[in-house]
Amino acid sequence: MIKNERQYRITRAQMQNFEQALEDMNRTPIGQIKGVEADLRRLEMDALSGQLQDLRAELRAYEALRSADQSAFAIESLEELPRTLIKARIASGLTQRELAERLGLKEQQIQRYEASDYQTASLARLLEIARALGIKERKRITAPKSAIALQSIFKRLESAGLERAFIEKRFIAPQSASLGTERTEDDVDRPGFVYAMTENIGRVFGWSADEILGHVPLELNVAAAGEVSFKLPSRVEARRLNAYVLYAHYLALLVLEGTPELPRVQIPADYDEVRKAILSGHGQISCESVLRYVWASGVPVLPLRDPGAFHGACWRVEGRNVIVLKQRTRSQARWLFDLLHELWHVAGKGEQANLSVIEASPTSPERRSSPEEEEASRFAGDVILAGRAEELAELCVKEAQGRVEWLKRAVPRVAHRENVAVDSLANYIAFRLSLQDINWWGAAENLQAIDSDPWSVSRDLLLKNCSFGRLNDTDRNLLMLALAGEED
Repeated sequence: MIKNERQYRITRAQMQNFEQALEDMNRTPIGQIKGVEADLRRLEMDALSGQLQDLRAELRAYEALRSADQSAFAIESLEELPRTLIKARIASGLTQRELAERLGLKEQQIQRYEASDYQTASLARLLEIARALGIKERKRITAPKSAIALQSIFKRLESAGLERAFIEKRFIAPQSASLGTERTEDDVDRPGFVYAMTENIGRVFGWSADEILGHVPLELNVAAAGEVSFKLPSRVEARRLNAYVLYAHYLALLVLEGTPELPRVQIPADYDEVRKAILSGHGQISCESVLRYVWASGVPVLPLRDPGAFHGACWRVEGRNVIVLKQRTRSQARWLFDLLHELWHVAGKGEQANLSVIEASPTSPERRSSPEEEEASRFAGDVILAGRAEELAELCVKEAQGRVEWLKRAVPRVAHRENVAVDSLANYIAFRLSLQDINWWGAAENLQAIDSDPWSVSRDLLLKNCSFGRLNDTDRNLLMLALAGEED
């Protein structure tokens, strides 16, 4: 939502830049481009066209507000008050500075309020601004009693599997995330914050604000995202995992909603066909090139980096696929291996209209004992290592004279001699050893190249190809918070 003239001018400039970019692309007809590059060009043009439409819609909405009848604004509940305040200010023709002067505040205060949709404002301040803008209350509005006990809300959510640190990071805008550990007087009168938080959480987990603020235990409908098949050591961890699965599934649905123009391409389940297609379109097998191939095949990739919970996932909804990668490592080989592993699930079950695969850790018994998981990992290894994954693994064992403790020296020697990437070979050796209940992932991690950040590469491709304007404000904010970097 555009909230002031500065944002309006910036959006107009962005629209003109997108128009120019599309004009430049159209100078080279897609018919003159071959192979996967043509699919990528078409995908990029579709994404730009979608974003251009979104920007035009935002501009029209702002222009319509500027000419709207201010007297038409009225409020019936506290939930709708923050957005109504912004719309009413625009419709009244007041700038943020002029509203601030009317209230005896600094312009920056109004800017901060509107930037967070008034999450940091007290009820008294909200109603004061409403009166200054001439907005009428259709019924008397009071703060909910539950707003007094902010700590109790966090405790209720934690009992359902949502830890406070996770809530503050993924459901609360940065401007209002610093709450401290003790309840303060400000928390008593922060209904804007409480309702914004409960709206975000309730949207993902299907709870109403009354349910979150009430007393009945909160239940998770895990079946909506697919049952988790692997075991966990405690009920507490199970609740956390189930909550995160629902969270990731909701984000995955948002990504599908924001990428409706992606092509639907039949992905081969044969490693050689996939490898040749990637090399033909990109000239190399790398994390970025495979990401681009997957996107061009109509499968968006959502990168997450929260700790714990599951390892990765893929879902298919009414014939459309989405892959979720969840890693905190900067190892390109690990990201590449996991991406191709999930791609095999997508390709190997192409006949199913709906699909749900939620991955445990590669060290888990469920994953090690699954023939399907083993086949997916062998597929990934053969795409990366040109069909030589098993042969190279045997060479490493021979070089190490069958001793696991010598593999760390043997793998680089074999990789150099056979002209393959050390990190990818080490990753595959770790997978092979896991089938024998040997955890070599830590040693493999020490042989990984970390000269770039695969999460950032994955995130940037998503930002480029997803039309965020297709999402409502709440969903867009949830997805942007999920894509915020560690430093953010």
